[in-house]
Amino acid sequence: MNTTPYIIWDWNGTLLDDVAAAVGALNRMLAVRGVVPVTQDFYRAHFGFPVRPFYAVVGLDLEREDWDRICTDFHQFIAEEPNQHLRPDAVAALQYVRDHGGHQSILSALRQDLLLRDTAREGIQEYLDTIYGVDNLDGATKLSRGHDLLEHLRTSGLLATSQPLFFIGDTLHDAEVGTALGATPILVDGGHQNGDRLRASGHQVVPSLLVAVEHILHA
Repeated sequence: MNTTPYIIWDWNGTLLDDVAAAVGALNRMLAVRGVVPVTQDFYRAHFGFPVRPFYAVVGLDLEREDWDRICTDFHQFIAEEPNQHLRPDAVAALQYVRDHGGHQSILSALRQDLLLRDTAREGIQEYLDTIYGVDNLDGATKLSRGHDLLEHLRTSGLLATSQPLFFIGDTLHDAEVGTALGATPILVDGGHQNGDRLRASGHQVVPSLLVAVEHILHA
């Protein structure tokens, strides 16, 4: 029986540090619609999933705007943003899990083709059993895909029923999805939501990815 914990990672804001890029893309999207830009502090204090309510908070009129156009514009703009890179300890954390006999996958609310593009660009696919994104740009939820991922992991023998399962993310939605999947959530500060919001959730909050995996594998 495998008792080594299995780890599911979020992507944006967790392994990938893309907060500055997201704010830059958001402000470009707001500018073309005549809406006042936001600061990174405001973004991290209000951003959440699903993203529709957040877009209303920043001043978009969702009754008049075309939702698909909003989503397409944002993803076009963020693809052009330079400030996207792995967190400094991301590769070390992935390697640490592998070196200690653990297995890991990614579950993201990013569309599958974009997720595969970005993880390939960062050169981390070799560390992962599988990579699961969604089939849209809506930024709504990844819970359904999370259930698909668990079914795949279990039917392929990568995850035993009694094996400990952890979900590492940077948002309250990650904690919600992890809990719904039967995983223990661990939230990493420095991502798309600020530490005060994460700590208020009552879930464990850590300062880095390495701290997260060291805790999981040596608990």
